[in-house]
This record gives sequence, C-alpha cells and structure tokens, in this order.
Amino acid sequence: MDPTEYALGLMAALGAGGASAKDSVLARLGPPADGAQWPLPTLPERPGRDAVYREAPEPPRRKRGLDDPHGRLRFLHAIHHIELSAIDLAVVCCLRGAGMPATFHEEFLGLAREEAEHAELVETLLGRRGFPPGSAPIHHRLWISCRACADLGEHLVVVPRVLEARGLDVSAALLPRLAASDPEMHAVIQRIYQDEIRHVATGGRWHDQWCAQRGIDPAAHFASTVVKHFPTGAGTPFPVDVPGRLAAGFTAAQIERLVAGGSATR
Repeated sequence: MDPTEYALGLMAALGAGGASAKDSVLARLGPPADGAQWPLPTLPERPGRDAVYREAPEPPRRKRGLDDPHGRLRFLHAIHHIELSAIDLAVVCCLRGAGMPATFHEEFLGLAREEAEHAELVETLLGRRGFPPGSAPIHHRLWISCRACADLGEHLVVVPRVLEARGLDVSAALLPRLAASDPEMHAVIQRIYQDEIRHVATGGRWHDQWCAQRGIDPAAHFASTVVKHFPTGAGTPFPVDVPGRLAAGFTAAQIERLVAGGSATR
C-alpha cells in the first residue's frame, strides 16, 4: 500500500468514533512495503469517540465489587473503553512504524482489528444488560501514556509490555471469581485474556527487533523506559500472573523482579 495513503488511513481509524467504525477503516488498509517511510502525523489530543461518551478527569472509583451486578456493569463498561483504546494504541504503533518490515504492520493491523472484536463483544454484552457505552464516564489515561512515548521503541515497552501486561494480572485475578458468578462475562474476559497474552508477546518480540536494528540492549532499554514512564514500577496491585506472563515471553527472572516490586522487569 502507498505509505502516504496508509498513514492517512491510520489517522482516519484514530478519528473514527466506535469499534465498528474503526474496524471498517482498518479493513481497507494493507501493510506498506518493507522499510516504507512517511512523516509521523501529529497525534490528536484525544482519539475519536462517539458523542455518547463523557470524559472524567480521573478513573472513577468503583464503589461496588464484582459480586454486585451493578459493579460488574461498571467494570464491563471500563473494559469496553480499554479495548476501544487498545485499537487506537495499536494504530499508533503502526503510525510510529515507518521503516519497519511489512510483517510488523501486518501483525499490528491484525491486533488492532482483534481489539475491535473485543470491544464489540463487550459492547454487545453491555447492550443486552441495558448499560450501553456512555452509561458511565470514561478516561483517557491509556491514550495519554501512549502519546507520551518518544518513539516506537518506547511505545513497544509502555503499551504491550507494561500496560497490556498489567491487564493480564487483572484478568487472571478476576476470572476465577467470575466463573461462578457470571459465566457469560467470564467467557468474554477469558477470550480477551487469551488474545492479550499473544499481543504482549508480539510487542516483546518486535521490541527486541527494534533494539537489534539500533544495536541497543533490549533489557537496558526496557529498564530505562520503565523508569522514565513508570517511576513507581511496572507492576500492578494485583498478584503477578506468572503463567500468563511466562506465555507472553517474560522470563522467570523478570517475573521474580516484578513480584519483588522492581521496575526493571524486561
């Protein structure tokens, strides 16, 4: 695909308001040739969202847990916007990937479309339960973190290897509780969890290749990026998902440092 048309198409996907609209744009895009170049467009202050969404300055605190039906609805609403944001973050990864192989773009376009599938699954479930997107405020902290990355290398650390990996910890902790209380919700979160393991692994593999192209040590680059963007560390308040992180390419030593509270986990 022509590089200029590709970049314009990616920007159009960012500007689209919902998962199906974003996916419709992405379906028309194909990867550019190996090493194709284009100037990085200025990223918008906020990605496109349908008019029903209301932005909150900070993530709203959930006052009810997953044992409460309304608490589960608010959690699902938050997951929906996380998956919608994940489409945007994968699109930005492609935008930042000028000079990368065509296979890089093919993989991340595929991941973006898979995130759209996730968002649509959650949106369908929310609709059936009378709590559609827009029923609660949203925030853009994931977008802000992505936008703060200086280049593709930082993006591949911040997004897949920290933010999405944190999602593995959250899902692994919550899935056993959902299995009995809400099998329908459990099935959706389980699908997302399994796919995200592969997404995190893909980010790590391409981070290694990006570093190799520049003669940079991946572990050192990961550590310095985490210190820059996450001064308190790369973990979550949830227990570390050891099986999921191992499947996603983290080593036992990296996970051990996470468990111990260290920030240099790559």
